[in-house]
This record gives sequence, C-alpha cells and structure tokens, in this order.
Amino acid sequence: MQAEAIPAQARRSAGVSLSIGTGTRLLLNFSGMRENLSSELIGLYPYEFLIFKMPLIPGIRNKLLPGEGVTVRYMQGGSIFGFSTCILNHVLKPASLVFVEYPEFVEQLDLRQHRRVDCLLPGKVHCRHGEYRCVLADLSPGGGKVVLDVKASDPVKSLGVGDMLILRLGLFAGKGDVSVSCLLKNVAQDASRLQLGVQFRDMGEDECCQIRDYLEQVSTAV
Repeated sequence: MQAEAIPAQARRSAGVSLSIGTGTRLLLNFSGMRENLSSELIGLYPYEFLIFKMPLIPGIRNKLLPGEGVTVRYMQGGSIFGFSTCILNHVLKPASLVFVEYPEFVEQLDLRQHRRVDCLLPGKVHCRHGEYRCVLADLSPGGGKVVLDVKASDPVKSLGVGDMLILRLGLFAGKGDVSVSCLLKNVAQDASRLQLGVQFRDMGEDECCQIRDYLEQVSTAV
C-alpha cells in the first residue's frame, strides 16, 4: 500500500524568524530586471536587516538605490522560500555588500511529496550485506532518512540507489516493531557515517496506521 502523496503547495508566514544560515545561495530579482542574479547571505540582524553579497554585473549599482524593490528566493530542506523586500543601502568597502529590509512575510513551497518530521528512532536495517543497527533521523508517510555508523571497510558502504532494504522500527513502547520494505533513493557517506534516503514500498494497513499515528503524535507535541 502506497502512502498518499501531498501535492506541492505554498504557505505564507507573517512575522517570521528566518531559519537561514550564512552562506546560503540566493537568487535575487531586482525591479525592472528579467533575469535572476546569484548571490549569497553574508549575515542578518533579526527583524532589522539582511546582508547579501552584491552581484557583480554592469549597471547593478543603479538597482541598489534605497527603496528599490528586490525579490529573494532560496532553497532549504526540500522547500523553496521567497520574499519581497527593499534596498536599504549598499557598500563597496571592505566588500561589495547589499543591505535589505527584514521581510514581513515569507512564502514557502514544499517540493517533497510528504512533509518530514525530525526524530531519533533506533532501529535495524537489513540488506544484502546483513543486518545493521541504525537511527531514523527523519520520517514522513512515504519514507525517511536512515543513519548508520560504519567502518571504512564495511561492505554496507557499497549500497547504491535502487537497492531494496528492510527497516525495523519501534515507534511506540509496548507495541511490536514495524517492518517496512524500502527502496534506496539516495546515499551520502563519509569515513564513519552512512546516510540513506529511503522510500517506503508495499506497506500494509497496520504499518501505515502506526507511522501515521506516530507522526500525528509528534506533530501535536511540537
């Protein structure tokens, strides 16, 4: 049984505290310009202003007058965020920087089929190389992120996109483990850790209900 997908949709939030880190890549669209310009976030003062790296193209300073409008977009955590703001000032020394007003509203477009919640659920993953202890780092009705601690020579590091896994989790105390077949969608690894993005496949009604109940409980508690 496949979990029902949630179509991409936009949400608008007012008076937000931006969850965005320095170095985040940005797309800027200045009033009167057709093309988007690449930039990055240098810093911010919450609810006051943000500082961007100035795009270095001919004539850009004519677009950086105080009060000129600019639309900002960036991607984070499987969503596209965007907001409109106004230029406050720009400086050329010690670096070429643009200061803009802190946004009053931010729009968010979710690209993932299912919204995910962060978690730290211990479990086990069974693959063609054997069974391994793991932690589920995030969960949605359709999949999640599985994290394993591995050694440099561990054969599980040869897993690739398209492999099938069995994931066993204990979602609720006093209930049996949930076992779910998973399709491996993406892999990230370093010397000691393996991160597996998995998509649930062929779930039974009981497994679907337990995962849905867990997500509802966690979402209510947040």
